[in-house]
Amino acid sequence: MPPATLSRFFFPAAAALCLSCASAGAQDATQPDKSPARGGVNVGAEDADKTGKFPALTGALAQRGAAAISKRNWTEARKAYEEMLAAEPDNAMALANLGTVEYQLKDYEAAAKHLEAAARQRPGLSQTWLTLGMLYMKKGDQMMALSAASRAVHEKPDDPRNHSFLAVVTKGLGWSNAAEAELQKALELDPKYAEAHFNLSLMYMDRKPPAVELARRHYERAVELGADKDALMEKQLAEAAKNQPKPEPDAAEKKSNPPEKVADKPAEKAKKDKPKEAKPKK
Repeated sequence: MPPATLSRFFFPAAAALCLSCASAGAQDATQPDKSPARGGVNVGAEDADKTGKFPALTGALAQRGAAAISKRNWTEARKAYEEMLAAEPDNAMALANLGTVEYQLKDYEAAAKHLEAAARQRPGLSQTWLTLGMLYMKKGDQMMALSAASRAVHEKPDDPRNHSFLAVVTKGLGWSNAAEAELQKALELDPKYAEAHFNLSLMYMDRKPPAVELARRHYERAVELGADKDALMEKQLAEAAKNQPKPEPDAAEKKSNPPEKVADKPAEKAKKDKPKEAKPKK
């Protein structure tokens, strides 16, 4: 069975990584995401001492940017955060959000510039490190991705997304045991994290030999929680079920169902039934 490529693994949704301003009247993107595909991941809010605040007197811009993000209108969101940075160029919140917006617009160079600047201003922002890690993965720099993902876990160890992403990075480096451990930690923090269940099912199918039953349980749980069905996974599970050897009957079953006695062949039966010749007397 071929190993699962990283393209099959779920990554945290970068759209949910923006640090929105709840006081501006928009939904706070740091609050739990209740969409079906995410399984209601509970990530909690970032510590205000770590995140800082948006520039003063930019409440309308914060509201506009957050509303644009909620509608996935990345171009409008970019304009809002660029206007914020015109007022305060080193504001970490605005830099982090603009970096995430540029990531969504696939301008990875601009995204790296803003996210790295945000990390320098506010190194305690775990969501900045998480988005940076995904950006480094896009650029093929796995060691930088590992560094950023590890820092995200360090800054916010109770966020299951950080552990889930660190699992993807370590899997890419060939560290399967570490990847499994991080996914198990993500599910310990949030048992309803659909993507972590799915990723763990891929890990179990990659074992040599595959842990088919464990993979099946986590895959089915992921689907129950709203993850899309995966045709390749279903095919692999079906093939594995066919190839599994039938279990040996236990001793009690063998005793209650003894093997049938095979009938003698005609030649052998005739030989058995032939009367013995009497030996001549001396």
